[in-house]
Amino acid sequence: MNGPGIEPVLSSLQAPLRAIGSVVLPSPEALDEEVWLEAEAIMERALASKPSGIKRQIRLFLRLVNFLPVLTTRRTLVKLPVERRAAFLHRLHRSPLMPLRRGLWGIRTLLFMGYYNQEPVRRGIGYGADPWGWTAHFGDQLREAETPDSPGGGTEEPLPEDEEVDS
Repeated sequence: MNGPGIEPVLSSLQAPLRAIGSVVLPSPEALDEEVWLEAEAIMERALASKPSGIKRQIRLFLRLVNFLPVLTTRRTLVKLPVERRAAFLHRLHRSPLMPLRRGLWGIRTLLFMGYYNQEPVRRGIGYGADPWGWTAHFGDQLREAETPDSPGGGTEEPLPEDEEVDS
Protein backbone atom coordinates (compact mmCIF):
# COMPACT_ATOMS: atom_id res chain seq x y z
CA MET A 1 0.00 0.00 0.00
CA ASN A 2 2.78 2.45 0.89
CA GLY A 3 6.31 2.64 -0.39
CA PRO A 4 9.42 2.86 1.74
CA GLY A 5 9.60 5.96 3.90
CA ILE A 6 5.90 6.73 3.56
CA GLU A 7 4.19 6.67 6.92
CA PRO A 8 0.59 5.46 6.83
CA VAL A 9 -1.89 7.95 8.23
CA LEU A 10 -4.99 5.88 8.89
CA SER A 11 -3.78 2.37 9.71
CA SER A 12 -3.79 2.82 13.49
CA LEU A 13 -7.13 4.65 13.35
CA GLN A 14 -9.09 2.16 11.29
CA ALA A 15 -11.80 1.69 13.95
CA PRO A 16 -12.80 5.38 14.38
CA LEU A 17 -12.58 5.92 10.61
CA ARG A 18 -14.93 3.00 9.99
CA ALA A 19 -17.21 4.18 12.82
CA ILE A 20 -17.63 7.52 11.05
CA GLY A 21 -18.03 5.72 7.72
CA SER A 22 -20.81 3.59 9.18
CA VAL A 23 -22.81 6.80 9.57
CA VAL A 24 -21.85 8.94 6.56
CA LEU A 25 -21.53 6.38 3.77
CA PRO A 26 -24.58 5.09 1.92
CA SER A 27 -25.39 1.44 2.72
CA PRO A 28 -22.42 0.95 5.07
CA GLU A 29 -23.77 -2.47 6.07
CA ALA A 30 -23.01 -3.65 2.52
CA LEU A 31 -19.30 -2.87 2.87
CA ASP A 32 -17.28 -6.01 3.26
CA GLU A 33 -13.68 -6.17 4.48
CA GLU A 34 -12.28 -6.10 0.94
CA VAL A 35 -14.14 -2.87 0.08
CA TRP A 36 -13.05 -1.25 3.36
CA LEU A 37 -9.42 -2.20 2.79
CA GLU A 38 -9.47 -0.85 -0.74
CA ALA A 39 -11.15 2.37 0.46
CA GLU A 40 -8.44 2.80 3.08
CA ALA A 41 -5.73 2.16 0.47
CA ILE A 42 -7.26 4.83 -1.79
CA MET A 43 -7.35 7.31 1.09
CA GLU A 44 -3.74 6.51 2.07
CA ARG A 45 -2.56 7.11 -1.50
CA ALA A 46 -4.37 10.45 -1.53
CA LEU A 47 -2.78 11.45 1.77
CA ALA A 48 0.73 10.25 0.86
CA SER A 49 1.68 13.53 -0.82
CA LYS A 50 0.18 15.77 1.88
CA PRO A 51 2.43 17.63 4.32
CA SER A 52 3.16 15.91 7.62
CA GLY A 53 1.23 18.63 9.48
CA ILE A 54 -1.98 17.74 7.65
CA LYS A 55 -1.45 14.04 8.37
CA ARG A 56 -0.87 14.83 12.04
CA GLN A 57 -4.10 16.88 12.15
CA ILE A 58 -6.09 14.03 10.61
CA ARG A 59 -4.74 11.53 13.14
CA LEU A 60 -5.38 13.93 16.02
CA PHE A 61 -8.90 14.66 14.80
CA LEU A 62 -9.80 10.96 14.51
CA ARG A 63 -8.48 10.30 18.03
CA LEU A 64 -10.36 13.31 19.40
CA VAL A 65 -13.64 12.36 17.71
CA ASN A 66 -13.32 8.83 19.00
CA PHE A 67 -12.71 10.06 22.57
CA LEU A 68 -15.18 12.99 22.84
CA PRO A 69 -18.30 10.85 23.43
CA VAL A 70 -16.61 9.45 26.58
CA LEU A 71 -17.31 12.79 28.26
CA THR A 72 -21.07 12.30 28.05
CA THR A 73 -21.64 8.59 27.43
CA ARG A 74 -18.60 6.85 28.98
CA ARG A 75 -18.11 5.17 25.61
CA THR A 76 -15.86 5.94 22.68
CA LEU A 77 -17.39 6.62 19.29
CA VAL A 78 -16.44 3.13 18.18
CA LYS A 79 -18.37 1.58 21.10
CA LEU A 80 -21.55 3.64 20.59
CA PRO A 81 -24.55 2.07 18.86
CA VAL A 82 -24.93 3.45 15.33
CA GLU A 83 -27.95 5.64 16.24
CA ARG A 84 -26.05 7.39 19.04
CA ARG A 85 -22.96 7.62 16.84
CA ALA A 86 -25.04 9.36 14.17
CA ALA A 87 -26.50 11.78 16.74
CA PHE A 88 -23.02 12.59 18.06
CA LEU A 89 -21.63 13.22 14.56
CA HIS A 90 -24.65 15.38 13.78
CA ARG A 91 -23.85 17.51 16.85
CA LEU A 92 -20.25 17.84 15.65
CA HIS A 93 -21.51 18.82 12.22
CA ARG A 94 -23.51 21.65 13.82
CA SER A 95 -20.83 22.63 16.33
CA PRO A 96 -20.00 26.32 16.76
CA LEU A 97 -16.34 25.27 16.66
CA MET A 98 -15.22 25.57 13.06
CA PRO A 99 -12.25 23.15 13.40
CA LEU A 100 -14.64 20.37 14.43
CA ARG A 101 -16.93 21.02 11.47
CA ARG A 102 -14.02 21.25 9.03
CA GLY A 103 -12.39 18.13 10.40
CA LEU A 104 -15.59 16.14 10.08
CA TRP A 105 -16.11 17.45 6.56
CA GLY A 106 -12.55 16.44 5.64
CA ILE A 107 -12.92 12.91 7.00
CA ARG A 108 -16.26 12.57 5.26
CA THR A 109 -14.66 13.68 1.99
CA LEU A 110 -11.86 11.13 2.40
CA LEU A 111 -14.41 8.40 3.09
CA PHE A 112 -16.39 9.32 -0.03
CA MET A 113 -13.19 9.28 -2.08
CA GLY A 114 -12.29 5.82 -0.86
CA TYR A 115 -15.82 4.51 -1.32
CA TYR A 116 -16.81 5.92 -4.72
CA ASN A 117 -13.40 5.30 -6.34
CA GLN A 118 -14.06 1.57 -6.43
CA GLU A 119 -15.45 -0.11 -9.53
CA PRO A 120 -17.80 -2.50 -7.64
CA VAL A 121 -19.35 0.45 -5.79
CA ARG A 122 -19.78 2.51 -8.96
CA ARG A 123 -21.30 -0.47 -10.75
CA GLY A 124 -23.57 -1.17 -7.76
CA ILE A 125 -25.08 2.31 -7.84
CA GLY A 126 -25.39 2.34 -11.62
CA TYR A 127 -22.73 4.99 -12.20
CA GLY A 128 -21.68 4.84 -15.81
CA ALA A 129 -19.46 7.82 -16.50
CA ASP A 130 -18.60 8.41 -20.12
CA PRO A 131 -15.85 10.63 -21.56
CA TRP A 132 -18.63 12.35 -23.52
CA GLY A 133 -20.43 13.39 -20.34
CA TRP A 134 -24.13 14.10 -20.65
CA THR A 135 -23.93 14.06 -24.45
CA ALA A 136 -23.35 10.29 -24.32
CA HIS A 137 -27.09 9.88 -23.73
CA PHE A 138 -28.03 11.56 -27.00
CA GLY A 139 -26.40 9.14 -29.38
CA ASP A 140 -24.04 9.50 -32.28
CA GLN A 141 -25.50 12.75 -33.65
CA LEU A 142 -23.90 14.85 -30.93
CA ARG A 143 -20.69 12.81 -30.94
CA GLU A 144 -20.19 13.47 -34.62
CA ALA A 145 -20.75 17.20 -34.09
CA GLU A 146 -18.18 17.39 -31.30
CA THR A 147 -14.88 15.78 -30.53
CA PRO A 148 -13.23 15.69 -27.10
CA ASP A 149 -10.35 17.78 -28.43
CA SER A 150 -12.54 20.53 -29.81
CA PRO A 151 -15.79 21.24 -27.94
CA GLY A 152 -18.48 22.51 -30.27
CA GLY A 153 -16.99 20.67 -33.23
CA GLY A 154 -14.24 23.20 -33.57
CA THR A 155 -16.67 25.80 -34.95
CA GLU A 156 -15.93 28.48 -32.37
CA GLU A 157 -13.38 31.12 -33.25
CA PRO A 158 -10.77 31.80 -30.58
CA LEU A 159 -10.80 35.19 -28.89
CA PRO A 160 -7.93 37.55 -29.67
CA GLU A 161 -5.39 37.38 -26.83
CA ASP A 162 -5.81 41.03 -25.80
CA GLU A 163 -9.62 40.99 -25.80
CA GLU A 164 -11.46 40.46 -22.52
CA VAL A 165 -14.76 38.66 -22.13
CA ASP A 166 -17.57 40.44 -20.27
CA SER A 167 -19.20 38.28 -17.61
